[in-house]
Parts: sequence; C-alpha cells; structure tokens
Amino acid sequence: ISAETAARFMLGYEPSFTAWERDAEGNNVKRAWQALIIPTSRSSYAARNTDPAADKKNRWRKSKGGASLFNARVLKEAQKPIYIVEGELDAISIVEVGGEALGLGSTDNWRKLIALLEKQKPTQPLIIALDNDADGQKTSGELAEALTKLGITFYRLDPYNGHKDANEALVADRDAFTAAIDGGERIEEEAKEAERESYLKTSTAAHLQDFLNGIAASVNTPFIPTGFTTLDNTLDGGLYEGLYVVGAISSLGKTTLVTQIADQIAQRGQDVLIFSLEMARAEIMAKSISRHTLLDVLEHEGDMRNAKTTRGVTTGIRYASYSQTEKDIIKRAVQEYGSYAQNIYIVEGIGNIGVDQIRETVQRHITFTGKTPVVVIDYVQILAPADIRATDKQNTDKAVLELKRISRDYKTPVIGISSFNRANYKEAVTMEAFKESGSLEYGSDVLIGLQLKGAGGKSFDANEAKKRNPREIELVILKNRNGRTGDKIELEYYPLFNYFTEPD
Repeated sequence: ISAETAARFMLGYEPSFTAWERDAEGNNVKRAWQALIIPTSRSSYAARNTDPAADKKNRWRKSKGGASLFNARVLKEAQKPIYIVEGELDAISIVEVGGEALGLGSTDNWRKLIALLEKQKPTQPLIIALDNDADGQKTSGELAEALTKLGITFYRLDPYNGHKDANEALVADRDAFTAAIDGGERIEEEAKEAERESYLKTSTAAHLQDFLNGIAASVNTPFIPTGFTTLDNTLDGGLYEGLYVVGAISSLGKTTLVTQIADQIAQRGQDVLIFSLEMARAEIMAKSISRHTLLDVLEHEGDMRNAKTTRGVTTGIRYASYSQTEKDIIKRAVQEYGSYAQNIYIVEGIGNIGVDQIRETVQRHITFTGKTPVVVIDYVQILAPADIRATDKQNTDKAVLELKRISRDYKTPVIGISSFNRANYKEAVTMEAFKESGSLEYGSDVLIGLQLKGAGGKSFDANEAKKRNPREIELVILKNRNGRTGDKIELEYYPLFNYFTEPD
C-alpha cells in the first residue's frame, strides 16, 4: 500500500498493539501485534496483524461498532464502477491500483448496504467481487438478488486471478491485479456493446437466411390435414404452427371432435400427444373404438344396432350377450384403431399438469421418438395454475401465453379445448363466450366455436335440434389469423358413437 493511499484512508501502524488471544490450552492471553490500524468511522477501527506467522484466527480485531461499511461515501463520489468487496483492506487494495471500492466489513453487512441503497442510489454501476470462498459466493448471490429487486445496475466479476481476495491478489502480482481492475472498469462499456450487438441481431437482415431455411424445411410438411375437407379448405389446407382453440358448451362434442381429428391425423402417420385433464386414457381409447364400430357397420351396410357406444365397448359383462357379428365388429374396430395407435400418446392428469410439464413432455417425446407431435389439451381451463394466488383468469392468460410459446418453439400445432360456462344452446357462439376464461380470444391463432345448426336464429328450436340423430353441428370460425373468419362448417354428429362426419 503506497503512502498516498495510506494518507487518503488515514492508516496507522502500531507495532505493540495489545490483543487478547486464545492459546493452545484455551486460555486467554495478551499478545503484542504488529498492527495496521484502519479507521472505519470517527469512533471505530479495525486492526490487522501484519505478522506473517500469525494464524488466521488472530489476524483481525475490530473495535466495538467496527463492522461498518467502509468507504461508503464512494457511492456518491465515484466517477467509475464501484467494486463491492468484503474487507477494508480489500477495498484499499483496489483503490491502490486506481479503482473505486466499498468494503462490507463483514459478509453479514450486505443488508446494511442494501438499506443504504434503498435511500441513496449509487452514481455508478456496482461490481460484486467478494472473496473466493463459500461465504463470499453465498453472499454474492444474496446481494445480487437484492440489487435486482432494487433495480440497481450491477455486475459480478472475479478479478483476483485465482487468489482469495483483492489484497492477496495485489501482493502476489500487482501488475496482473491492476490490469484486472482496469478491465473491470470497462465492464459497463463492454456490456452495452454486447447489448447493442444483440439488439442489432433483431433486424430482419440477421434472420433472412433462417427465414429462407424455414421455407425450404417446410416443403415436405407445409400443413397437417384434420381429415375434414371443408374445415381443411377453410384453414388453407389444415393445421399449421399455432394455437387452435375449440370451444363450446357441454354436450356439443368438442372433445369428441378434437379426439377424432387427433385420430385422423395419427392415421396419416403424424404423432399426437394428448393431455387429458378430465378423461381417463381408457375412456378416450373407448371413444375411438366406438367410432370405428359405427364406421365398420356403415362400410358393410350392416345394422346400426350392432355399433357400440363407449360403455358398450368397455363393459365386459355385456360381451357374453353379444352376437358373433357384434364381436367381430368390435374386433375389427380394435384392429383398425391399433393400426395407428402407436402414433397417439395420452398423458392423464387431474389438476397436476401445467404448461411446464407439457413443454417437458413434448421435448421428451421428440428426444425419444425423433418426431414432433401435434399437441392437444383437454381442456385449457383446468391446467394446473402457474400461481395459486392468482385468479383463474390470470392463470389461463399465463397458460395461453406459454402454449403459444410451445407452438412457436417446436413449430407444431397446439389444440386447446375450452368450455363455456354461461352460454346456452339457443345462442349463437361468439368470441364473447371465450372472454370470461381469459385471453383465449386474443392469444389464439384460430378460434373455433361449436353450435347447434341455426343457433341464434328467430325460428331456432333448441329442443328440436338436440333430438335430431345425427345432430347437426356448425363449426364457426370466429378468428383465423391467417385466413377467413365467419365461415360456418356443417358437420353431422352421432353422440352415441363419438363420430362426426361431413354431410353428403
């Protein structure tokens, strides 16, 4: 330490400083130290034993009230970034080589620094450079978290070239330490330059080649057909990367429709990952097999009574009374479902699946299969909340945002099913029905509502419409970010057999 720095901090030297020490037998004895005296306030000081033979426990003594922030005025006076270090001597060492520094006096004192900064913001950015030991690293993390909450600019840096602290680095190699401190003072300038370069990379010029590569990569799979011709025509061929939300009141077949779309996608060799938050896996499988029993009967122009409902497929006791024809129909239906079942993955959950688990499962699916799946969530409102203290609407908003990100990050369609609470069969479906659930109408790329055919019309009779078999359903395209809206796509729905078909 130079005479100039010693004078600045009014350092003193006492060759016969008296300190109490504990000897090998555990007795307190008085010892004379060759002590460097560092004033820490007008009424306190720290004494540093400069004897190289002194053990670590007998190197420092502080007067009552001596664990104060050292050189705190630098927060108001500094003209360059301020190093935050542990000890007084570390701060003095940094000042010795031309830097600015504040010493905590003790790792426990980081809260005193935060309390001071709450009243007085520093004139310069802070550089956290505590000791290279466990306590130093722990305190660095706590300090960084607190500074972030205060919105104070800071950086974390180790300028000690493998040494424990600033004074040790100074004594070992002054030139290297000086260079390291000088480099740290340019940290803000370098950070701003890095931020500038990062911002410039957001220009479209920086992404033009990625854009062209994306077009080339999508040549073989430009879209994924749903299997419903009229719907695919309206959606410009089928499903693209994006968030699709299908909503309706109960009993209009929204889950059945999406499950059938999933099956029809899987039949083309595309993987589908279904997150079923309400139905068991077996129930979803039974719905599909039930549909195939109806298709089998229609294909062979058989008796409709031989097609089986979901319960007719799953209730084993009924099999004893089935005719051989019925058993053969079920067998063929199972075989048909089995021909593409390897492309359908169902994850069950009741209140325990959130968007983070969906993302993790999609990534795991890609890792294990090499295929990116179409994702189905049944249904969005009962995803596990991101924040149990938030409202249902706030959690749905968060879920919609994250589902959009999953679609974007994995470049795959995500289909979310939504339920309406207050709408009724008589009303025409509108975007208003989605609003009470959150930002579904804003966050989705395509918004599809199901209604009974003619709903909202003056002469519409809901009771009569519900009695029809098949039931006449309209898919209303309420929002289509990249296509037409307002289209009404007519489908016929056989509720007993979980089957939608396009009218002849």
